[in-house]
Amino acid sequence: MHEEHMALSVLHRWHEIPRAEFKLVPEHVETRPLYHPDKPGIEQGKLEMWVDMFAMDMPLPKPPTDISPRKPNSYELRVIIWNTDDVVLEDDAFFTGEKMSDIYVKGWLKGPEDTQCTDIHYRSLTGEGNFNWRFVYPFDYLPAEEKIVISRKESLFSWDETECKIPARLELQVWDADHFSADDFLGAITLDLNRFPRGARSSKLCTLDMLKTDGSVPQVSLFKQRRIKGWWPFFIKKDNDEMELTGKVEAELQLLSKEEAEKNPAGLGRNEPDPLDKPHRPDSTFIWFLNPLKSIRYIIWHNYKWVILKSLLFAALVLIILLFVYSFPGYTMKRILGA
Repeated sequence: MHEEHMALSVLHRWHEIPRAEFKLVPEHVETRPLYHPDKPGIEQGKLEMWVDMFAMDMPLPKPPTDISPRKPNSYELRVIIWNTDDVVLEDDAFFTGEKMSDIYVKGWLKGPEDTQCTDIHYRSLTGEGNFNWRFVYPFDYLPAEEKIVISRKESLFSWDETECKIPARLELQVWDADHFSADDFLGAITLDLNRFPRGARSSKLCTLDMLKTDGSVPQVSLFKQRRIKGWWPFFIKKDNDEMELTGKVEAELQLLSKEEAEKNPAGLGRNEPDPLDKPHRPDSTFIWFLNPLKSIRYIIWHNYKWVILKSLLFAALVLIILLFVYSFPGYTMKRILGA
């Protein structure tokens, strides 16, 4: 839009440009108001047009140029969140005080109003989260401009929606769910669908070096490759603008045309069609206040199992000794008396 205004300003001041020094003759544009018989006297809009006339003895003019706006292509982006790893542990466990996080991942393509979230992996003690959860984002895209076309109201009081163009960027974030306060933001990553780093093959190979912008990291385009899977880092920016690694996500991105998506539909989350398997989560993954007996059993056994085993062994030895002391005098007397 800025370039269009600049070009129009240059055309209006064409006579000031050296070697040109002549004014451009603008077309004569006729403007007529539009009315409707049901609402007489109330203007319903305007019609602008111009007419070119050519002499019959002149060569035929060039064919008309189609100046209608480009029509966007319809796509569907499918994002499967498989796992997370090394996510920072934000909270202290209620009973034991050990570090843990209730991890979930959220993402959007066209804006925060387009947000989708995974379910919650409760009580992660290592930063690992297991999800097998699918996000689905339909969108319209202009390849020539590399922009997504959306319609939104400029304000709450607007009647009509305005067409907007935004970059094709997928935003992924990792959060720690809190039950009695606001959730804690842990980290994020933004993937430009036209150029983003190829995912690492494993969690160990996933580092912040993947996000370098000096040209040393190969970039891929989802509009060309159409499907890619790998690990990408979550990060936050410190006060000095340095990035801090706060986790890693294993994701799979697939781009389909509208026709391809209709032929091979897929459900949100783990739902039909093409459902995903439930993840295999550790026994420690549960909501403690909904499973108090399981919480006590897990917490006591997980943290004090060796103490319990040693105590049971010690109690058994003490019991054997007491039984020996109790029965030894009677057995001795029987031996003396020859019974």
